[in-house]
Amino acid sequence: LALSSLSNTLAVNNSGRWWGIINVASSTNLLTDSKNVQLVLDPSLQLLSRKQRKLIRQNPGILHSVSSGLQTAIKECKWQFRNRRWNCPTSQGPNIFGKIVNRGCRETAFIFAITSAGVTHSVARSCSEGSIESCTCDYRRRGPGGPDWHWGGCSDNIDFGRLFGREFVDSSEKGRDLRFLMNLHNNEAGRM
Repeated sequence: LALSSLSNTLAVNNSGRWWGIINVASSTNLLTDSKNVQLVLDPSLQLLSRKQRKLIRQNPGILHSVSSGLQTAIKECKWQFRNRRWNCPTSQGPNIFGKIVNRGCRETAFIFAITSAGVTHSVARSCSEGSIESCTCDYRRRGPGGPDWHWGGCSDNIDFGRLFGREFVDSSEKGRDLRFLMNLHNNEAGRM
């Protein structure tokens, strides 16, 4: 996952402004922020890979889920490392997590895993909420009923979440070196 490009494109910085998203209407990737302003990904920005932009266009409504998953991942990272020397600091520079993503350390592994997990979970949850047009509930996962209770819920579509997460998050990884393999492994660990 190109954390520098993906996080800066979809994450909200400390002042509340969206990075890489502009106020231009498009039917394929509309996103409404907390003030009900319709925002869309600017197609002229090259912050996302071509495959990531294609996936967003093919799955209307998914941009909000990806953004929400990234925000959840950032909050969880800050919570997990709250009492440590490195406490998951974020910045407004070209890489939201700073220079640590360029190093091969356990904190970097956690960032890749938690980001992948956040996107996967958020997309799976959004499917069951009906927020994404290209997926629905997972009707195969139904709980046991009782004599006076019947399952009537809508399970999260974790299969779609994992597939989309794999395609979206792993698409920006390039190369065949050990770093590439490590990033893919950490992304998969997060999805699991």
